[in-house]
Amino acid sequence: MNRLAQATALAATLLLTAAPAGAQTTHVVRAGENLDGIARRYGVRVAAIVAENELERPELLRVGQSLKIPARDAPLRKRYTVEDGDTLGGIARDHGVSPDAIIQLNNLADPNRLRVGQVIEIPLDGKPPPPAVRHPLPASLKGELDRIPVRPGRWKYIVIHHSATDTGSAQSMDHYHRYRRRMENGLAYHFVIGNGRGMRDGEIAIGHRWRTQLKGGHLASDALNDVAIGICLVGNYEKNRPTAEQMRSLYALTGYLMQRTRTASTAVRTHRQINTKPTDCPGRNFPTRALLENLP
Repeated sequence: MNRLAQATALAATLLLTAAPAGAQTTHVVRAGENLDGIARRYGVRVAAIVAENELERPELLRVGQSLKIPARDAPLRKRYTVEDGDTLGGIARDHGVSPDAIIQLNNLADPNRLRVGQVIEIPLDGKPPPPAVRHPLPASLKGELDRIPVRPGRWKYIVIHHSATDTGSAQSMDHYHRYRRRMENGLAYHFVIGNGRGMRDGEIAIGHRWRTQLKGGHLASDALNDVAIGICLVGNYEKNRPTAEQMRSLYALTGYLMQRTRTASTAVRTHRQINTKPTDCPGRNFPTRALLENLP
């Protein structure tokens, strides 16, 4: 085959495989692929693919699974099913958008009368997550974290917990884990985020395990504890929701840790998603989807 024929064949192949701007396509997952690589191939965000396909476990792709790839210039949005206790303001806060944006997108005649089971769309706009941008880590805390050496490849997961208590602090948890649970290294988590009852609302406490890069004690698997960073939010999310300040701190801390550990958004899990034994942690009211969609 001459060079002209080879170039023509290559161009035809590229036209068949590349996703044109402004068009939706379907991708069939192949062995060894992950969402980050697929998103880069089509020039879209991971969050856009997750939202378009309503992926509950985005890290668990199956070979042969079909994924709808949104157009590169399509507005980023997701579908949300209203749950008991939801309010428009709470839904908007959890997703980092304004209530008016949700009202306009869904043509809500009476936004104060949402029904349990009602499906609404949340505009995400494909922009950087507002909470992480508007509420970065305080400079003093970031400087303190930057001074802690982190070996490349040391950590594989970032795991989110709740304390299952209305009040608490890093100190009280350390005392409980050290003297009641008989854990030699005390506080099982690497970080604790306060809710205003025992610690300041949104305050991030750095645990001894992170300062010394020790394995965690927050999961049932010893092997997972060795590679999983534990973040515990003070609160019982079977009964309540995290405060807005806690979520802002969680977005900022998680984004920072992803950069420091060179991990992707698929490394962020809740306790329930990764634990080898059944658990409800971090509670039915924890906004898991909002967290994943607000990651860098």
